[in-house]
Formats: sequence, C-alpha cells, structure tokens
Amino acid sequence: MAWPAWLPAASPLTDLVRDLSALVAVPAPPLREEGRVQAIRDWLTACGLPAQIDPTGNVVLRWGTARRRAMAFLAHVDTALDVGVVKPRLADGRLYGHGTADNGSGLVVLSHLAVLAFRSGREPRRPIYFVFNVGEEGLGDLRGARGFVAEHKSDLEGVVALDGRLGDIVYQGIASRRLDAGFETTGGHSWSDFGSPSAIHLLGQAIARLGDLSLPHTPRTTLNVGIIEGGSAVNAIARDAHCLIDLRSEDVRVLRRLEKDVRVVFQDLARMPVKFHCQCIGDRPGGTVDRDHPLVHDATWALANIGLAANLTAGSTDANAALGQGIPGICCGVGRGGFAHTPDEWLDVASLADGMGFAAGLLDRLAQPV
Repeated sequence: MAWPAWLPAASPLTDLVRDLSALVAVPAPPLREEGRVQAIRDWLTACGLPAQIDPTGNVVLRWGTARRRAMAFLAHVDTALDVGVVKPRLADGRLYGHGTADNGSGLVVLSHLAVLAFRSGREPRRPIYFVFNVGEEGLGDLRGARGFVAEHKSDLEGVVALDGRLGDIVYQGIASRRLDAGFETTGGHSWSDFGSPSAIHLLGQAIARLGDLSLPHTPRTTLNVGIIEGGSAVNAIARDAHCLIDLRSEDVRVLRRLEKDVRVVFQDLARMPVKFHCQCIGDRPGGTVDRDHPLVHDATWALANIGLAANLTAGSTDANAALGQGIPGICCGVGRGGFAHTPDEWLDVASLADGMGFAAGLLDRLAQPV
C-alpha cells in the first residue's frame, strides 16, 4: 500500500480500536444522537481542529481555503437500534457491540483522517469538508446529510459517504419510501363484543396481502414490514394497530406504483366502522452517477492501492442526499463486519487499517495538496 507522502504516518491500529470503542460506548440511537455528536466535537477540538456543530446537528470541519468547489466526506453518527449503553468487547480479532461496524468504522476512520489532514500543514487544491452527520438510520430520513447538502449546495462538487463494507462502491442510490399504515375501530370486550372488527386482525390480513404482492426482480424492488404496534389488553378487541413499512426500488416509477398498491391493500380492508391511515414518514431520493465517473475511478484506484478490487453496487446511503440534488455522490465502506442492525454486531478490527489506507488514498486523489 502506498501511503500519501504528504500525510503524517497512519494512526496505529491500537489507537483506532481504542477511539472506536470509546465512540461506540456513547449511545446514539435514531433521532437522539446529541451525546455522540458532542463527544466527536470535543475529541476533534482537543486535537486542535476547528470543529463546529451546524444548524442540523452535524459536526463539520472545512480544510482548505482555495476558491474552488469542495468535496465532502461524510460518516453518520447514529445507530440503527436503541440498545442503551454499549460495552464493546474485543475477542478473536473482532470488536463486538452494536454500532461497531455501522457506522463506528466510518466515524473513527474519518476522524483520524481529518486530524492527519490538518496536521499535515498542507493546503489542498480543493477544499475538503469532514462531516459527522446525524439522521441516517431509521426515521432520520437522511436529515443530517440533507441539511449539510442544502446549506452547501452551491459549494459542493461531490460527496463521499463512508459507510458499509470495505471494497464496495455504491454508485447508485436506491430510492425509498417509509409508510406508517394501520387501522382504527371501535374495539370492545373479547367475549361480549366478539365479532366486532379488530384492528390487529385487520393489520394481520393486510400484512399477509402485502406478502402476496408481486415485486419485480429487475429493477430490484423490496418491501419490508419492520415494526408492528397495537392493542391494549389480551382480552380487549384492539381499537388500533399500525405498522411501519419500508419500500425500496432501483426505479422510482416502480416505487411509486408499489406504494399505490400498498395503499390499496389497506383501503380495501377498511369497512365501516373501520378507519385506515397510510402516511409517508420517510422519503429518500434516488439517483446515480455513471460507472466511469471520476469519483468512481478515484475510489476504484484507492481500493486497488490497498490490493482490493472494487465491487460496484447499489444502496440507500447518505450519498442519496447529494444525488437527489444533482450532486455526484458515492458511498464506500472502510471496514468489514457482520450482523449489522443487531445487538450482536461485530467489526474485524484489522480491516480498519485497510480502511484507513483506502480513505487516505482517496483523500490524496481528491484533495491534491500543494
């Protein structure tokens, strides 16, 4: 691996693991990331960097003063689950704990990369933003990335999100729609009012019908019911019940048709005195860059520099926020792990060294320091 000559030496792996463990131990569940945001800002400030918290709640650094449009590196702060305080555990070369891979790996690599860039004493030909953004997971709806892109749209030439599996380059942003759908009824007693419509029974029928919907393989399209809630007692006919649905497709037109089909399922099951609702609670834009776009070429080169072949793929990431505004964006992983979005998540700690080498190589290509 060729490390950029202008950058200080890479951080030791032990330092990366130490700082990753400290970050993961600060809870950052969806929509409640403030504690980890402050911890990141405090760490960067202690390292002598001018870290600021922007109006959306992101930690933002700008390196360079050149009068050119800037590139931005993003890594999301939040975790997928609210599991309380995580106590990371190192065993057999793996760091276990929710958020270690997604997206602790991105956070620790980006934070160390920012420190090295500022300490290099060099001036980049193109300014670089280092952004530690909120709101990627769950119902965050990319609010951190969207807020940053909206504020800096006229200043941005491109965006690289650090998230996912090392070796992947997500060049196609998958559009998604999140729905809150359910039923309301009069309810009643399970014995004396038996026969009255139950919101839970209706919701079960609706979910079964959703499972019978025909989804195309090309363009790839998915449907997932992620949360079910409702009812009040075992011996009460449920007055209300609802679920949260995630819809995704490589083609936004197919996504819109699927959403219409989902709404019809709930509407068809609603008969007086039953009421239904189906509300959009999340809308991620889609978009793509060409496979031969300079960003893709630079990321491919940076992977080859650490001995890896690029896997060009599609996904739903913070890069969608840029793509939705017509700004080139890709997403690249900087670690290898497993069981993401579960309490049993883990990260191969040795992969952080490769991830650091990849990120440094990509920064070298994009910043071109003088």
